[in-house]
Amino acid sequence: MTPVSFKGLSLGSGVPKICVPITGADPNLVIGQAGEAVSSSADIAEWRLDYFNDLEDTAEILSTASRIVEILGDLPLIITLRDRAEGGKRQIADADYLKLYTQIMLQTEVTAIDVEWQRESTITNQLITFARTHQVRTIISHHEFKRTPARTEMVDQLMKMSRLGGDVVKLAVMPKDNEDVLNLMVATHETSQQISQPIITMAMGSLGAVTRVAGQTFNSVLTFATNSALSAPGQLTVDETRKILKIIAQ
Repeated sequence: MTPVSFKGLSLGSGVPKICVPITGADPNLVIGQAGEAVSSSADIAEWRLDYFNDLEDTAEILSTASRIVEILGDLPLIITLRDRAEGGKRQIADADYLKLYTQIMLQTEVTAIDVEWQRESTITNQLITFARTHQVRTIISHHEFKRTPARTEMVDQLMKMSRLGGDVVKLAVMPKDNEDVLNLMVATHETSQQISQPIITMAMGSLGAVTRVAGQTFNSVLTFATNSALSAPGQLTVDETRKILKIIAQ
């Protein structure tokens, strides 16, 4: 696994980094949450565009994204547009997905975009290539909100995501028992020995909470925590996560 720089932050070395979601429905709420992110001990912020009411107003989105970047300063910003099929709040056609992400990369200084692995391959390939050309990082992601695949299937999913050529790969699953949680951690560690990209994985819900703080043990490089609104089940607060990460790293 080779560390990747996110605006000077090394993702893939040292203690797992903490990302806080921005989930406001309008510009004022989004800007307020960006300010909260700066005041917290988070390392990265993620703007979840699928929570935004005016998703069809590209000018408003571009203006808000630029304002977030300005407020965050040195904190990297990930833009994520999560489809309902992947646990998001909107159903987004491939063409609209491609167009909006392209405009964001062209007209703002975001650090990274989250690209859904199960989009049409022509869409994912175009976005990865375009992002690389414009010095924007890509996180290739997949979310299993109803199950945890078998260990071998998770390894296979991560390997396939890696072969797309993005900068980071991410897998989130929903466990039904402790064995699912252990299988995710083993699959993550196993894959990290075979690919160059940093890996982000988590088991959602209270059952999977350990995966959000023990990433250094099984080679998951980033965890998601919250200042206020959750963006996925099972998230801890930023302060709780930071304290636990420090204890584990001792």
